[in-house]
Amino acid sequence: MAVFDNKTSLLRLGPLLDLSFSHICVATFDYHQTSVFPVNILLALTRDEGKGDEFITIPSEGRREPLLADHVYFVPCELEVRFDISPAITTLAFHFNLTFLHGLDVFSGAKNWEMRRDPALAARLAALANETKDELKAVCALKAEVMNFCLSRWPEGLDRLTPAARQYEPLFRHVREHGDAAFSVGDLAALAGRRQDVFSRAFSRDIGKSPQEFLHNDLLKKIAARLLLPGASVKEVADWLKFSSEFYLSRFFKKRTGISPREYQAKFRR
Repeated sequence: MAVFDNKTSLLRLGPLLDLSFSHICVATFDYHQTSVFPVNILLALTRDEGKGDEFITIPSEGRREPLLADHVYFVPCELEVRFDISPAITTLAFHFNLTFLHGLDVFSGAKNWEMRRDPALAARLAALANETKDELKAVCALKAEVMNFCLSRWPEGLDRLTPAARQYEPLFRHVREHGDAAFSVGDLAALAGRRQDVFSRAFSRDIGKSPQEFLHNDLLKKIAARLLLPGASVKEVADWLKFSSEFYLSRFFKKRTGISPREYQAKFRR
């Protein structure tokens, strides 16, 4: 009976775990910026003709490592990072979120990033990113590669978080489908049928972040993904997400990421 219950639980959790990409590119570009991204970043270097002045830096650790060919690098979402990249290196970049319960990224709050020499993985990722014959199969294989990478560095504590977070799944789904700049913590509490102060305390205890942080993170992910759509303007994104103006969206985004919406588009929209 216990085995059956466990299988039932796994089947219920399966549809609540989602791996989605907001940006994939193989490119050479000049980028020197300190930012906090609402997405997880997996980098692989396939060409390195640099002069040794390409680095990845994590300010909170005071740690700086070179960007080298045949290496892969992983930076979890919400972790401040600086990239110093020159056109002398070819960078394969994946921006993705691995979310469960429609809203919580598996790596949210994670502080550990990774640098790994893995020529085989770098080559496989590059081949899949350049696949043109069977793109659907390539996406499936790419998701498998990224998921396997995530499994290799799975954060601790999620097994304790999952049971408490399950009660919020309908709220997370609502925010994913309808959340925008006009949606407030009060709206979230009303959906839960609880007083705002009581709801906020319970949410912070169960999820490990405040409802306001959760809503801001969701909004940042939506802005970042929308900004990268072909032809999308900052004003159109602001209107879509119900910001009162383009100015307020830009201020919101830059305050939390360190990069303006137009800079984000210029660097990552391909």
